[in-house]
Amino acid sequence: MFVLGIDGGGTKTKGVIANSNGEIIAEAISGASNPNSVSHDELEIELSKLIDSLKKQSDNLFSQVKTVYAGMSGVDHPSARKEMQDILTSLLPKGVNVTVNNDAITALYSGTLGKPGIIQIAGTGSVTYGLNDRGIFDRVGGWGYLLGEKGSGYSLGSEGLRAAFLEHDGLGKSTIIKELIVEHFQVQSLPDLVHTVYQSKNSKELIASLSKLVVKAADLGDRVAMKIIEKNGLYVGESISCLINRLFSTTEKQMGINIVFTGGLFNRLDLFQNSIEDVLSENRINYTIVIPEIPPVGGAIIAALLEEKIKIDDSFIEFFNRYIKC
Repeated sequence: MFVLGIDGGGTKTKGVIANSNGEIIAEAISGASNPNSVSHDELEIELSKLIDSLKKQSDNLFSQVKTVYAGMSGVDHPSARKEMQDILTSLLPKGVNVTVNNDAITALYSGTLGKPGIIQIAGTGSVTYGLNDRGIFDRVGGWGYLLGEKGSGYSLGSEGLRAAFLEHDGLGKSTIIKELIVEHFQVQSLPDLVHTVYQSKNSKELIASLSKLVVKAADLGDRVAMKIIEKNGLYVGESISCLINRLFSTTEKQMGINIVFTGGLFNRLDLFQNSIEDVLSENRINYTIVIPEIPPVGGAIIAALLEEKIKIDDSFIEFFNRYIKC
């Protein structure tokens, strides 16, 4: 028996066919599949390319796929989820069980191996998702940078840029962030950046990229940078605590909650960890920090196996990582 896991997003879609041990027999990548950024026809084309590639690799074993679990971005609305499910169903043999869900579920499972918990995602943006053992799924944040998205690369970058301009105007504390930004953009002075920032076709990504400079400044002992990181870490801790209190009972909190951290910002989790843990301790939450050892598409495989009532153990990680290529 085999299952198919799919991880789809705004830039690419990955599919993997594996057995219950995590041994992979086929894997493929196609283009973007977020229904908010591609048309119905484009979505159908990309998913069709993915399935066709998997079929060619797996030969007659493809007919033994019993369950498909797709963790996709942009499917929060039921109509988007149904659109995705209908397309996948049309591309697969009759009788295959198809489930489409938020990609946060599969990202969570890549860390917890199918158990409930919290996943904190922090890249350009930031969002906190949680799932309890009663199947209740909820979120905090992730509403976009215009509505305030603290604990993200954009937040760090924008606060660093603001601190640099405050120093330039004589309104803020001295910070090496200013020098790092000037050096990064190779300009004579900070005001030379104004045109670059406002005329950028993707100012969100541009500003988020400055988070690396804030981290560098913090590593150099810059107090302003350290304060920015501390403040964002506290916000992440508050978001996680808020969602845990909403989803889990006092007993569950005492037993311990798995908290999965993923996203580029948490490549330096060490800078944020103390602030996050301070808030969790204040809320009397016992927890285990988890860094995923397999990619989100592995979480999709786990979700598919759980649909088939197959238990997952730690050996799954070893097998999956042994066979995964892309």
